Amino acid sequence: MHNLKVIFLPWWSRNPYQQLLVTHLQALGVGVKTFSNNGKIFLTPEVIRWRPDVIHFHSLYPFYLSSNLLAFALKFLLFFAQLVFLKFVGIRIIWTIHDLKNHENMQVRAERIYSIFFAIFADAIITHCVQAKQTVIKSFHVFNKSKVFVVSHPHYINYYENNIDRETARKKLGITDAELIFLFLGLIRAYKGVPELIDAFKQLQQDKVYLVIAGKASEKLTQQIQQQVQDCHEIKFIPGFVADEQLQIYMNACDAMVLPYRDILTSGSVILAMSFGRACVAPRKGCISEVVSDLGGFLYNPEETDSLLYAMKDAIQHKSQLQQIGDRNRRVVEQWSWDSFARMTLQIYQHRSRSTSSLRSPVD
Repeated sequence: MHNLKVIFLPWWSRNPYQQLLVTHLQALGVGVKTFSNNGKIFLTPEVIRWRPDVIHFHSLYPFYLSSNLLAFALKFLLFFAQLVFLKFVGIRIIWTIHDLKNHENMQVRAERIYSIFFAIFADAIITHCVQAKQTVIKSFHVFNKSKVFVVSHPHYINYYENNIDRETARKKLGITDAELIFLFLGLIRAYKGVPELIDAFKQLQQDKVYLVIAGKASEKLTQQIQQQVQDCHEIKFIPGFVADEQLQIYMNACDAMVLPYRDILTSGSVILAMSFGRACVAPRKGCISEVVSDLGGFLYNPEETDSLLYAMKDAIQHKSQLQQIGDRNRRVVEQWSWDSFARMTLQIYQHRSRSTSSLRSPVD
């Protein structure tokens, strides 16, 4: 039997998730191709000539997203036609669902209908927690529940440099008198709730407690945040893309990572925080409540007024325990290795019967 040949679509060039999965799949003898051209036509002559056994989708909306409903529908028809061809020639379709909808909230109702159709076409669906599996089955009306698998999101331990101590990290950020630092790190988008985080933090009015916000945002959102923080010296906003080698400065300077998401299914940022041994302040939504739990941080109900504020107050009251909570998070997440993840992903690629529908990571 020839080695399995897999194509990842689309390709996230700056995200270590796919890079690490590809590396570990290749170590198992799987041939993996990636394409930087994430255009609307993915069945290019190069793809057809390579004759893959599996096409593994990690998101769908880049292939048909448009603010214009007619263009959105036409792009999906083209996308749908390519799916029909895949099924006709026997190429397996795998779908890892990281989000239930696009982050721009464009044509959400139409997109949900498209996702329902895609779920029918998919040979297997991968989610990163039991809660996500249940949500996907309900949201996309997946009748064949046995084709939805749960595999825990692997850790990022040893992927990023982590050799700087807290004191040095805080000196580099120019915050040397802090008793506690909250951190928001990563791409800043509307659904991540950073403006609400700033409003909540301002109400804390705690001496020597700081908030660091580091990440790239749109020009409009950057201006909004700069306006919000201009009268608050305890908030340090560092706009722009955070390079891999700089990430450890922020992670080691902070005591807790705040993830004030309005809407979330799976969060790689939570896994990152746990990989660096940090406590989390986050909404009780999606995989977060399952992965972090109340032992790993301070979870809140985002539907309740001032719940984020109260969660941060709770973290401040337990500041002497934050390192212990962070150490617990690291012990939990280090059980979810990329080797195990790749092996289980390969089993899903090869899955042909209902008997292995309960494939799971070591800890879920």
